[in-house]
Parts: sequence; structure tokens; C-alpha cells
Amino acid sequence: MTVTTQEPIELSKELEARNKEVTKAYLQIIQATKPFLTAFDGKKYRTCITINHAESGKETKLISEFICYFWNLTLTQNIAGYKMLYVSYDADSINRFGARLYNRVLRQVFKHTMKPVIEDCVRVNNPGNVQSFFMNRIANGGNDFISIEIVDTATSN
Repeated sequence: MTVTTQEPIELSKELEARNKEVTKAYLQIIQATKPFLTAFDGKKYRTCITINHAESGKETKLISEFICYFWNLTLTQNIAGYKMLYVSYDADSINRFGARLYNRVLRQVFKHTMKPVIEDCVRVNNPGNVQSFFMNRIANGGNDFISIEIVDTATSN
């Protein structure tokens, strides 16, 4: 089926505006959820990895990822050019630490994407195996497009 429109420029402007909002939400979610890691004493629980796939030199629809021991937030672009957010949470982490952190992460995801223009951009995967992916990325180390950071612990005054 072919769709003809008299206003292709407006459609692309709408897509560009939508994609800009999805990217903004991705960054806001990272900013809102990264502090959740400060409650943990162990460094592996406070380590996070940021991957800038756009700088990797590989042809991919992946744009950026934020990965920690507990969850993976991925910004990607589908075949139609729409930016999408994928959220994966580690099932073993829910079993070991409970669902409270998982619920807090999801609340932040939905808080920052509850806008009519982008609310359909989120895909929450069933809890799976994020830890092995995280550990593999740690073992491979950082480079020009992968950064590894250990978040400071929370301090009480």
C-alpha cells in the first residue's frame, strides 16, 4: 500500500520533534535512575556502562545504552526512523534484592515518557539476564565509545 501526502516536510518535522523528545527522555531516565545505585556498598552494584553506538563505527540501529548490574536502558531507532526505548531488568536481581528497585526504575521510565507524542516509544522486556551482558561488557573494558563509571556511595550528613 502506498500512501501519498502533500506535506512530507511536516511529517519529517514531527518525526524529528518526536525523536528529540525520546532522546531527552532517555537522558532524563538515566539521570533519575543512576542515583539509585548509590545505596549499594559493592562496587559492582554501583558500576554503570554507557555505550555510544553512534560512535562505534559499526552500522547499527542502536544509538546508546546505559547498563548496570540491575538494568539495561537502550535507545535505538526502528526501521521507520522512530527512536525507541527498551528497558530490560535482571530477573536474578529481583530474586536477590526484591522488586523495589525494579519498580522505582519503571516509575522513572514512565514518568519521563508519559507525553502523548512519545508514550508509545517504550518497550519493557520481561525480566531476563542483564548480569551476564553487564559482566561481559566490564570484562571487555572501555574504549572511545564505551565508558565505565563507578557511582559514589550515598553519604549521610
